[in-house]
Amino acid sequence: MDGAIKEFLSSGAKPILSSDDLGWSNIMLSRWENIPPAHLYDASLAKRHVMAIHGTQEPLNLQFFQHGNRTEKKLAPGDIQLLAAGEKWSCRWTRAISFVKLAIDPLFLDQVAEESGFGHTDKWQLEQKPLVRDEKLIVLTRWMMEEVLNGGANGKLYSQSLATTMAIHLLRNYTANARSSVASSTATNEQVTAAIEYMRMNVEHDISLKELAVVANISLSQLVRLFKQHTGVTPHQYLIRLRMERAKQLIRCGHKSLKEVAAQSGFADQAHFTRQFKKATGLTPLKYASSR
Repeated sequence: MDGAIKEFLSSGAKPILSSDDLGWSNIMLSRWENIPPAHLYDASLAKRHVMAIHGTQEPLNLQFFQHGNRTEKKLAPGDIQLLAAGEKWSCRWTRAISFVKLAIDPLFLDQVAEESGFGHTDKWQLEQKPLVRDEKLIVLTRWMMEEVLNGGANGKLYSQSLATTMAIHLLRNYTANARSSVASSTATNEQVTAAIEYMRMNVEHDISLKELAVVANISLSQLVRLFKQHTGVTPHQYLIRLRMERAKQLIRCGHKSLKEVAAQSGFADQAHFTRQFKKATGLTPLKYASSR
């Protein structure tokens, strides 16, 4: 490792936002702002795939080195680098740079690949992409960032659904030798119905995607895909609907405080409940109660 790389890694640079406190492990998110010019090798690639979404407001030149070859790219906000685990690479830039980094556990991708019909690890390989544009990856990352900023207020089901959706998108669009089509599922309406009934019975709890998959007796990735096919929405979106139904019932009863309504409807706190309720109904809980 050359002196410039050592200097950067020992400089104490820290992200301004990180998912570390939320305990995410499948896909870890961090946001870096105004990192000074440097020559960087990301040692985490020994174990994890990395996706970097650039956010520097004005275009800048970035030099990318791999296998003795140098590629120079002009980066604009929203440009994405996909860097496969185990690949040796380094980057050099000449003025301050900002980006969002996602470190993706290869074992998680392996699991989703096998469950979704892409086959075992030896059937596919994540491709190295120095520069791509992909609006869906940007949207999924934005939702992940919002969840980190909210302190994980939407619960395990939401964050796990986002991670699984991103994994499926990467497998479908950025893997070599992947199967041309995903294997069909044998899941039935009854299995999705079982997951819905479990949500209804546990609407006040922080339900995980894994719990729902166990109840439905299908894999996590199958659950996300098939739930959307059967209901038109994701498991988390459906859970929010159920929580809104519960909240409206409790408000109509008129015997509980808004803090109690929020807790018994499964929301992290009263403020989170109020935001979600207004987003869903156009009214605050107080205005909804007064209109009954």
